[in-house]
Amino acid sequence: MKRIFYILIVTIILISCKSKKAVTAAVPEVKAPVWVSARPNSGFKYVGIGFSDKSKSQGYQMEAKKNALYDLASEIKVDISSNSVLYTVQNNNTFNENFNSLIKLSNSDNIEGYNLTDSYENDKQYWVYYTLDKAEYANIKAQKKQQTITKASNLIVASFTDEQNKDFSSCLKKRIQAFGVLTPYLSEEINFDPAQTKGIKNVFDLTNLIQTQLQSIFVGMGVQKILPQLKPYQQVYAPLVYNLELKNKVALQNFPFIVTSEEEKIKVMDKASTNLMGEIQIKVNSVEPLNQTVAFSLNPDISGLMGTDSVGRAGISVLKQFIQTPSLKVQAQVSPVNIFVSSTEKNFGKATGTSIIETFLQQRFNGQEVIIINKPELADYIIEASADTQEDISSDVLESNYKIKLAALIVNLSLKNRVTGETIYKGQITDIFGYANSLEKAGLNAYSSNKLNAKLAEAVFFLKRKVVVY
Repeated sequence: MKRIFYILIVTIILISCKSKKAVTAAVPEVKAPVWVSARPNSGFKYVGIGFSDKSKSQGYQMEAKKNALYDLASEIKVDISSNSVLYTVQNNNTFNENFNSLIKLSNSDNIEGYNLTDSYENDKQYWVYYTLDKAEYANIKAQKKQQTITKASNLIVASFTDEQNKDFSSCLKKRIQAFGVLTPYLSEEINFDPAQTKGIKNVFDLTNLIQTQLQSIFVGMGVQKILPQLKPYQQVYAPLVYNLELKNKVALQNFPFIVTSEEEKIKVMDKASTNLMGEIQIKVNSVEPLNQTVAFSLNPDISGLMGTDSVGRAGISVLKQFIQTPSLKVQAQVSPVNIFVSSTEKNFGKATGTSIIETFLQQRFNGQEVIIINKPELADYIIEASADTQEDISSDVLESNYKIKLAALIVNLSLKNRVTGETIYKGQITDIFGYANSLEKAGLNAYSSNKLNAKLAEAVFFLKRKVVVY
């Protein structure tokens, strides 16, 4: 009985599967429309067709639409007017390709009046078909172009107001913004009303105005009479300060620059801006030994000037094809650290007439990054050493037993910043002894002790770390 029951169940399952298969097979697949394989051609409409792979993302419908609108924009031919800005650089093929791509991308973001004509999908792909009436598009574009020209004109007029108020940065920013809003139409002829824009008739006049404004920046003398000084291997560097002015002797306020060092052994921060007094501070990171005048380049940073302004920044890459940002040069002097060594060497309060300690310090400090000078007023740092001997407390015991005197040498060292007068290091050397049958000879022998040289070498290490940092 159970066996018959199992056979019956299996038979029902097989019949059910066969039935479902028959139903599935009966559903016909939707046939792809003609426009999927053969692109429509219309004399009155622009066509945009796009598709996306359904398996790649959940937003496949938006992806297909995006591709269709880009296709629609690509079909809109960009005619280059002989009076346009783009015409002047049409021999630059790379620029032309990049510019045309920019126009198409801009158009695909701003196209209006298009209609969804049809759509199609199968298991793997989703297709959309958009059309745009050519006459309607031309009308909308003409209106938008005029609105854009009006907006640019207003920015140009406002820039002249900033110029009268001596606000250089805001003035230049508005002119770059005016160029930026015009970017989608640079392949076409653009004309302003010169009566409204103070003589600016077209985009060429605008770019010339921007170029002239940038060329009005120069390095002023300020209060500096000598070049700023740089020393190698310093832990911290004071900023190098320069004055930037305009040709009318007005300080260049709040304007950004890109800073580059023309000497690879000097590293600086790559960006800096002027303050309200027109001062720019170049921040130095590191300096390797050099004994020469070095130069830094200051290039107007118009991208930094525009900040997060998307309208202005959009046109900068194109604007740079028509203007040059002049590079300003400033200089500084790199020279070794100057050290003056002063030493007083006594033996039981009397001058020894020697300069053992002074000579040792001079020899150990002199090098590519540090030089010893003989005029304290020219020094960056002054090392002072004072040494004297005294009878050691063990001298009496040695004399009683061995007829020998014992002298102890004490050396005090200090390092001063000559400019500020600050003492930045103090140290004392002890445990240096000399033996002889008299105190005077014992004291002199202490000066010739090998241990003194070892102790001085150790002190030089600490002194150097205050002067240079490798």
